[in-house]
Amino acid sequence: MTKAHLRDLLVSNPHDATQWIKAAAEADIIPAQIVWGQLLLDGTRVARDPAAAFVWFERAAQSGDLDGQNMVGRCYEQGWGVEPDPKLATKFFELAAAAGHVWGQVNLAQMLMRGGNPADRPRSFELFRAAAEGGTSKANLKAMNSLARFLEEGWAVPANPRGALYWYSRAAALGDHWAQYNLATILHAGGDLAGADVWLERAVSGSDDGFRRRIAPLLLARGELALRRHGLEALRRIAASGSAADVQAYASALNDAAATPSDLEDARRLSELPTTDGRPDSRSCPQASIGRGLVGYLGGRIAAMSRRIARLSNLTSSCSKGAL
Repeated sequence: MTKAHLRDLLVSNPHDATQWIKAAAEADIIPAQIVWGQLLLDGTRVARDPAAAFVWFERAAQSGDLDGQNMVGRCYEQGWGVEPDPKLATKFFELAAAAGHVWGQVNLAQMLMRGGNPADRPRSFELFRAAAEGGTSKANLKAMNSLARFLEEGWAVPANPRGALYWYSRAAALGDHWAQYNLATILHAGGDLAGADVWLERAVSGSDDGFRRRIAPLLLARGELALRRHGLEALRRIAASGSAADVQAYASALNDAAATPSDLEDARRLSELPTTDGRPDSRSCPQASIGRGLVGYLGGRIAAMSRRIARLSNLTSSCSKGAL
């Protein structure tokens, strides 16, 4: 039984599957050791225990399992259940990468880049290229985006804008959000503002809040209204949970981006909406959750701003220069 089969069992019969996977791991069935270790690491259906997770990953790695070697490397890299140790992390990534493990290749390449030695860049480039050409999994997409960045910046080979555009486009089409953002960067710099707008919209709408939190300030720092709109949309989606801090962050950004007195009034109204720690407050909103009300209000607010931007974008688009 493969790791994929075990994960499918967790979906169809979570309680029984969890117990079976634990028993199988204890019986030295390696795929079960990896899945059980991941459950312990994430705290999924069991109490979170990174130290125990590390033990199971290490047992699998000692048997030569490539996922186990890669996960031991990740534990040493991140300090999950063990003291961080970049040298040991690199050692285990090397083992996995040498056998063609895609995440091992990607993680090793990243470790080499973080070391800051320019002499390691050619090897990082080759690792990313091997992983990028190996398939369409999440690891492959991450490698595609990193390979494109190498080609864009000319870090290991002469800068190759066409090559960068190819790999960003390929990863973006397959759903990688950073590739979508980076592709928009290239298109914007080249004057294709409509194309950049399409990919930014996809990146913001299809990603998670962690990604949105990282790109929102980058977009809001720009002078072009069309770019700021995407930053505001990222904050709107984050604020839709009803978390007080996130709603206030959106209200503050909306206030800073105000173009008319009505914008300031909308920002004031938004800052006064009742919020909780993300859960609806039944006393102030008995008929519907704050989350749903907030989504509706912010959606209308963004739509209004989008119409205003559409009227004004021609005034700024000709001045757009440089990367996002």
